[in-house]
Amino acid sequence: MQRIPRIIALGMLPLTTTVQAYSGWYGPEPFRLQQLQGRDFDYNLESFLQRLSFSPVPMQPFAPLWQQDGWYGTGGSTRSREFFVHSVLQKTVDFDMPAFAGVRFSRAEDLDGRYDRQLIGMGYRSQNHATEYSLWGDVQGAKDQLDLQLEINQPFADGSWLKSAVVFTDVVYNSKTYTGNSYQTNPVTLYASGGWQLGQQQLYGFTNLNLKTEFNDAERQLAYSNEQYAVGLGWNRQLRNDVELTVQGQGQYAERQQQALAGNAEMQTMQRRYYQLNAELRHYQPTGLDYWYGVHALSLNERDSRFANGAAPAEYRRELYTYAGLHWQYSRRISLRPTLYLGYASARGQLQRFTDQPLIDSGVLAKFNPNLTVLLKESTGARMVINLGVKLHSLQFGGGNVQLEIPF
Repeated sequence: MQRIPRIIALGMLPLTTTVQAYSGWYGPEPFRLQQLQGRDFDYNLESFLQRLSFSPVPMQPFAPLWQQDGWYGTGGSTRSREFFVHSVLQKTVDFDMPAFAGVRFSRAEDLDGRYDRQLIGMGYRSQNHATEYSLWGDVQGAKDQLDLQLEINQPFADGSWLKSAVVFTDVVYNSKTYTGNSYQTNPVTLYASGGWQLGQQQLYGFTNLNLKTEFNDAERQLAYSNEQYAVGLGWNRQLRNDVELTVQGQGQYAERQQQALAGNAEMQTMQRRYYQLNAELRHYQPTGLDYWYGVHALSLNERDSRFANGAAPAEYRRELYTYAGLHWQYSRRISLRPTLYLGYASARGQLQRFTDQPLIDSGVLAKFNPNLTVLLKESTGARMVINLGVKLHSLQFGGGNVQLEIPF
């Protein structure tokens, strides 16, 4: 398949400037057993603002991962004891025959915690239609942790594309585990994404369906069930030669249950509803001094029967931010992208993991990030962003991170 020009790939893999509370923009996010234990970190009032300010700016058009070899990502400290990482590394090798092999390594975070994927695969590419058929395996080091991922990718001449995948998580778990634990209903994930070029517009989206899974933990004498569904839609429009608009939304619904295998213990339930909406306007100047303005809104409700019998949210957030930034080319290799964030957040977290004190807080939040960009290799567009922040609402250091975009 014809690769997109490397210089065009600059900055495209991060896909959005928004906080990736759900990672379906990058590809399938299958079920994993660690989800059943809950998040391995707590949120505070500033958590989502920190993640938003660590994302690449401005927003980029949505582009398919399978076309972009390289190392892309961001990592930094969101608070004194917590680290945030979103990183993807992919390398594909073409053979003399219509076949290819590849590796993908990713480290990410979503509303259920931190996780890794390590995919190794091979595939066939149709000579007539450039359709790719491939099989990938995610091997964590033990047979009972083997995932199989089947993919079909289809590019079109006008730049449009479609991707579909089926993931069979822990596909041989029951026969390979050393424990007495077992799946009663095996986890399956259905994934589809696509982008459609319509003249000066691009319409894009994804859907990720984690079908209902049932798991018995014999060691803890607990039975679990889990199902999770997510969708994302976006629209990018060239309003004028120098003005571009992007509107993007995503949502997730999850339902989880836990019950003792023996006795008549009451079933514990968790339901999650998450919504996020973003709009961004970008203005490109002939002088190279570009501007952008954006709005970011999110809503998170997690009802857990351990708190108020599920009648009130155990995790509740309502947040709205505006942000504005500019790009100034200081020299051939150095540029600045200072961005200012201002908004309001209301948060309540009743079931904290590392403290007995609930989170009940709200207020105006503001942050400034200078964003120093260094061009590492002109021929490929590889660059590094050094992103240090200041929390203006408290006049404190707002953490720092490093962003990498290194096409291969």
